[in-house]
Amino acid sequence: MNEMTKIKLELEDRLRDLNARIHGIDDDLSEPPDADWSENAVESENDEVLEEVGELAVEEIQKIKAALSKIEAGTYGICDMCDEMIAIKRLEALPHATTCIKCAS
Repeated sequence: MNEMTKIKLELEDRLRDLNARIHGIDDDLSEPPDADWSENAVESENDEVLEEVGELAVEEIQKIKAALSKIEAGTYGICDMCDEMIAIKRLEALPHATTCIKCAS
């Protein structure tokens, strides 16, 4: 299996994981509030954290989808800023990277 295939499979796995996480968060957030006011306050704080985690997951999903689109288009691994190839080590560490390490610095 070549590096591109491995990265694509990792991106697809991560996408599935994030989608499952978002569905779990949505389920948790849709639960009715507790009648106990002190418990309700704790749940509200937890909901805020869940919402933030959900927002971060949505952002990562968008990046992964963009990377998968680039793979399909044959443009994956090319820096968006300088058009040079992104080092495979960088792509292995951050598969949805859009810039080489030089441009990212």
